[in-house]
Amino acid sequence: MRKYNKEQKAYLDTKNALEILEAKERALEEEFVRNLDVINKDGSIPTRTWTIDNDEIADKAIEDFGKIEDESGLWVEILKAKEAHKKAEEALVQYAISLVPFKKERETLKKAATIYKYRMEILENVLCLDASTVKMIAR
Repeated sequence: MRKYNKEQKAYLDTKNALEILEAKERALEEEFVRNLDVINKDGSIPTRTWTIDNDEIADKAIEDFGKIEDESGLWVEILKAKEAHKKAEEALVQYAISLVPFKKERETLKKAATIYKYRMEILENVLCLDASTVKMIAR
């Protein structure tokens, strides 16, 4: 059975929590837009406020939905979850870098980790590691 270390667990937990909140936000927004009874010019029914063709209606819907989201406390929860996930991501990237045994390669990887594409590759690879197979290197 795969074992995760604390950085991997924190990253996966915060990612899951954020995804749950964002799904809740999407569902709330879809219901809000559906209740507006708006139909776009092409006959499609928008599912998000920003997909409404009529700019005037879209602007009002975005503003009104923002108020609903603020009043429900959902927006604050999402912001907190994003911040927690960002911190967990950084900790996981630093853990991945700490596993590299050579200083020169660690420095190169630190620079690469600031580029989104490479950061995602680092995260993808470090999440594949079974923590029980990794000897801890002095950080």
